[in-house]
Amino acid sequence: MATQTRHAGGLLALLLLLMIWPASAWAQQARDITGECTIKSPGRQTGSLHDQKYTSFFQTNEAKNPYVEFSTPQGESAQYLYLCFGNMPAAWAVEEEAGGAWQTLIEGTQDYDHVLLELGGATHFRLIETSGKRTQMKINEAFVFTEGELPDWVQRWEPTCEKADLLLLAAHPDDELLFFGGAIPTYDTEKGMNVVVAYMTSSNTTRKSELLNGLWQMGVRNYPVIGTFHDTYSSKLEDAYQRWKKADAQAFVTELIRKYKPEVMVTHDVNGEYGHGAHKLCADVAQTCVQRSMEESFMPESAKQWGTWEVKKLYLHLYKENPITMDWRVPLASLGGKTGLEAAQEAYQLHVTQQTTDFAVTDEGETSCAEFGLAYSTVGADSGTGDFFENILYTSIGSVTPTPCP
Repeated sequence: MATQTRHAGGLLALLLLLMIWPASAWAQQARDITGECTIKSPGRQTGSLHDQKYTSFFQTNEAKNPYVEFSTPQGESAQYLYLCFGNMPAAWAVEEEAGGAWQTLIEGTQDYDHVLLELGGATHFRLIETSGKRTQMKINEAFVFTEGELPDWVQRWEPTCEKADLLLLAAHPDDELLFFGGAIPTYDTEKGMNVVVAYMTSSNTTRKSELLNGLWQMGVRNYPVIGTFHDTYSSKLEDAYQRWKKADAQAFVTELIRKYKPEVMVTHDVNGEYGHGAHKLCADVAQTCVQRSMEESFMPESAKQWGTWEVKKLYLHLYKENPITMDWRVPLASLGGKTGLEAAQEAYQLHVTQQTTDFAVTDEGETSCAEFGLAYSTVGADSGTGDFFENILYTSIGSVTPTPCP
């Protein structure tokens, strides 16, 4: 009788557990079947297409309409194709084989370099460049998934915010972490504000994937702005302007301001943190463009397209006047209690190519990511509360704070 009672009690406990267990726990997990697929591209080995190393890439032969062809294993179908482009094709599509002929399943766009496509159960399909010109396709990684719940690291990007609360201007990928610390997870992920992260250069195709992986890890879901300036090193501001062309740099930053209309802008140190000319350029061009973005005669092309705009506050990293110290060690509920500094440090680990350098995301030392100064303001000086938005009344039109990555 005692045995029966124990069994009954155990059954009751199991039933109670089933009742309170979240439905999502029973959701079918999508399975990565990329390694089981037959993948072909004329004249090329395709192993680097799915080696899960963003530091390597696959490139087709140069041809008119080059393609990569996928066949799923027997009994399996593809619900999702996740592509991480190295270089964005001029035109591309996903085609499905039906009745011995290829039919367009998805017309590609140039919106996102990491793109998730829903295939609806395809078994034989191909990614094809459709410009009609002789060219190559370059892809960092490709993943094929079955139906089900996708892993958290798979990126489904949303458009760049139309109206920014905060504009962060970084010279290169990883600068947004090394020098701005917890700004992105604090204001974007935790506070749900519209944060536009803009880069002057992506440096190269690998680092472009790294910056997207890092932003996604911190909970960012709105796509960043990635400029096309060539990545070169200089120690002098004049050399940086010569290489990136002063007028082009001013036009790029002025258009950022007028198009996204930020209340607050944050960028680099006037001395380039460790003396980098491109960082000096960001600080210099930001000051010029913030002060002149209200003038219709300054960069008139963008004024005609987007109108003029007045940024209320500009902060520069390590700026000595009107200093402010940010506390990036506040636990963030949206990230399960992780601090903004910790989130930035974890995101930096996804910049794999930079792990052999001496740089680190830290709020200590000479280049502390917590030290800024108010270089421009239309709303008065700060009182030292440690908030970029002190003295600003704003209403964010951003989306709901996303579910954080584990």
